[in-house]
Amino acid sequence: MYSIPKDVEVVLAIRNVLARYKSVRSQKALKDKVEQELNFGGGNFRVGEERVRRLAVISGVARLKVHTKATGKAGKMNGCPVCGDKLKASRNKTVYGKTIITGYRCPKCEYWTESKNMHIPSRYEFSLRRRR
Repeated sequence: MYSIPKDVEVVLAIRNVLARYKSVRSQKALKDKVEQELNFGGGNFRVGEERVRRLAVISGVARLKVHTKATGKAGKMNGCPVCGDKLKASRNKTVYGKTIITGYRCPKCEYWTESKNMHIPSRYEFSLRRRR
């Protein structure tokens, strides 16, 4: 039977993994390394990929680079697909004085997408955020 670790334990494991490896090139690789770090003392912890990603972003431990691919479709997004926060609309004024939405940006994790050509995340790269 497996156990679910507390958020504090997962964040500490993320920090240790990124301090050791400097950069991790995928969400699955980070999840596997975090589980390995959590289970080092003989525990049997499991943690999901999405939970690891969100905790890395929300806690500020990791710098996240999001690789996206364009869908070619227009649409409106409800929340950030990376961290779950609310997206802010980027607006621009036209020559005729009207305001239009050109895209959406997440203030927390810096994910962005255009309104006419939606971008969805395809790969995440994690690196340790240095404290000043």
